[in-house]
Amino acid sequence: MKKKITRNDVAELAGVSPAVVSYVINQTKFVSEEKTLAVKNAIKELRYRPNVYARSLKTNKSMQIAFVCDNLRNNWLDIVENMFFDKGYFVSHCYSRDGEDFIQMLIEGRFDGVFMLSNRYTASQLNEIAKAGIPIVLYKTRDYSFLESNIVTVAPDIYGGVAKTVSYLIAKGHEKIVLAPPLRYNMNLKKGFRERAYKETLEENGLVYDEAFVCRDTNSMQAIFSSIFDLIFSGKPAERPTAIIAGDDYLAGNIMQYLKKLGLQVPADLAVIGMDNTYLSEILSPQLTSVDFSKEEFSRKLVDTMLRLIQGEPAEDQFIRASLTVRESA
Repeated sequence: MKKKITRNDVAELAGVSPAVVSYVINQTKFVSEEKTLAVKNAIKELRYRPNVYARSLKTNKSMQIAFVCDNLRNNWLDIVENMFFDKGYFVSHCYSRDGEDFIQMLIEGRFDGVFMLSNRYTASQLNEIAKAGIPIVLYKTRDYSFLESNIVTVAPDIYGGVAKTVSYLIAKGHEKIVLAPPLRYNMNLKKGFRERAYKETLEENGLVYDEAFVCRDTNSMQAIFSSIFDLIFSGKPAERPTAIIAGDDYLAGNIMQYLKKLGLQVPADLAVIGMDNTYLSEILSPQLTSVDFSKEEFSRKLVDTMLRLIQGEPAEDQFIRASLTVRESA
């Protein structure tokens, strides 16, 4: 029978004490770079696999982070996931669901922290998770009433990104602009940064905010397409939109394909702008104009904030500066 590799075997090969191996694995105490490297090399050479369950009982940590998403196609999250992995944390992606059962699942799942990318949950639901001792880093897209101190925001400046997008389109001569929030974005909860930036920027430029140009039903791609179809073909030609701001690149790409099926050209008939500046923006045809932000800065701040909260330390809200990357679609 093959001998089971133990922590003592790793310590012997690395030339350190078993306690130092424990410190490196659990990241509970400072260990010099030289000893840390020796332990990691020994772990790799011996193919040592710590007993995660036993470790979680000892440290009272599961070493798992839940990412709650409305859309699981956020490829740029690979960066932050890899950073968590390097810190010894495993990330579980959870598709957001309505109802108290889902909130209880998060609480009972023994996650050390939750990265909440969904706006579907009320302040009271978020607070319920936080009061159970599970810190939340919030990808904040709207204002909330009171939130617990272990709920902290790390997000791009969505308000600023949408404001720059609307200003750019107006400068290009567009006055009828559609706002299409991300798929499954809850438009029944007011105070959204996207719509507020859209409305205020239009009005600052002397244009009328028309609620009819905001897609309210985002529960399915077909519902968003239906809203766009009605806006294009139901009114007089002078009242039709000439530009669409999509909530993310995935939605923008789908809208571009839908417009093509309708016999319309981008950007000749309708300009389209996305958000997040993912890999899709450069492989779509025409290439997609998109709101961008530093994924590396975002990931670094998210991981740092989450680890501070897990350790019971205070942390502050942080918003990452957004910019507009102009390509062919607008």
